[in-house]
Amino acid sequence: MTRSDSVLSSGAVQGYFLLLLACGAGLLFSIPTGSRVAQLMELRWSPSPLSFHLTYVTLVGLLGTFRGIAAAGWDRLKWRTLSKLLGHILFGQAILLPYMFFSRALLPGRELVVPLLIAYTMLVAFMLALVALRLSLWGAARRSHTFLLQYALVGLLFLVPWALGLVPGVPSTTALLSPIGATREIAGSAPAIELLIAFAFPSVMILVQLPRLRHLIRRHHAV
Repeated sequence: MTRSDSVLSSGAVQGYFLLLLACGAGLLFSIPTGSRVAQLMELRWSPSPLSFHLTYVTLVGLLGTFRGIAAAGWDRLKWRTLSKLLGHILFGQAILLPYMFFSRALLPGRELVVPLLIAYTMLVAFMLALVALRLSLWGAARRSHTFLLQYALVGLLFLVPWALGLVPGVPSTTALLSPIGATREIAGSAPAIELLIAFAFPSVMILVQLPRLRHLIRRHHAV
């Protein structure tokens, strides 16, 4: 493993540090403390564990995008780069495990929610990492910048299916294609069919991208 693709490289460590801080803030924000109870009652607002889980899936997804963009510039870019990308995502999730274990206390009687969210978030982050790597290699071959395009696609993926699922006449299951909608349903103990749809979308997207990425990586390596 070269220095540039190590989970302990300067760029990766900085990303993990920000991930810890932001997810920690999200967890704190989701827990009402005794000193805030009066304020919360006045505002008629109650924090929910869902705010942390949405923060978790969003930020780990952004981590996957960030590492996918970085992977396009790694030395010795090869097919096994994809397994290294997955390793970066799993490392990011590993350092967040204490947060996730703590969040179990906020979901009494729903012990399966946390492991399901961890597995789902891993799929989403890996999917986004592959999309980011593919777009970066495509842009490099054409000498064009794709940075803004990649994060715009992340925003569209998170928001558009979820918003469409709220439109009358559109099947509510459309929202499950969005990590926002899927996370809400997983945290709410969704039926098995909805869980299947939520997990199937990133899984299929990963499988669809792999053949094309293999070709792009081989062509990039040849150049």
